[in-house]
Amino acid sequence: MHLVLDYGNVIVHHGDEREHAHRLGIDPDTDPYPGWLAYFAFRDGFLQSTAEYVDLLSTLTGASDQACREYLDATWLDPEFPAEHAAVLEALAADHTLVLFGNMVHPWVETVLSEHGVLDCFDELVVSSDIQRPKPHPRGYLECLSEDDEPVAFVSDEYNEDLMMGECLGMTSVWVENDEDETPYREPDVTISSLADLPEILASDGGTLRG
Repeated sequence: MHLVLDYGNVIVHHGDEREHAHRLGIDPDTDPYPGWLAYFAFRDGFLQSTAEYVDLLSTLTGASDQACREYLDATWLDPEFPAEHAAVLEALAADHTLVLFGNMVHPWVETVLSEHGVLDCFDELVVSSDIQRPKPHPRGYLECLSEDDEPVAFVSDEYNEDLMMGECLGMTSVWVENDEDETPYREPDVTISSLADLPEILASDGGTLRG
């Protein structure tokens, strides 16, 4: 099976950037928040390197380059990676094609996955900084599709912003249920509580994920 896995809140869990605002010497309630502005610029392809991100963040906040890099290390480069996810991804990769799909920065994703030893589990990384379009723009979804008509399932914690577009392109929706997401506009094809549930769902699947 061709499995498309959302990065944020499925594979890793990011906290609130503003918890580290003190590293930049700024008020976390600043609006618009400078950390988000710099992240969005890199995420959407307006910046081309981490050095450019650091330079923009420094310009926006007045913090030194060193402080900005320490901020980056504590935020986007240090998300929570549940201990069981390494084994889950290795098990999935043994039997399925894995594609990572995320509104994120490519080098940061590679850094995090490499640190946890799971980068090689993925056949492809489809990241918004490369395609210069965030979800739910269809460009990324089309890049995630299988080239040989293999059934595709998309696993995400956001139904309305992620999975609904995938369904429009023929993907089976697997919603990682959470308390923070808004109520789905439609019923997902499959609902799970975490990524760790996916191997069992695939093993016991009676055709739901295969269309």
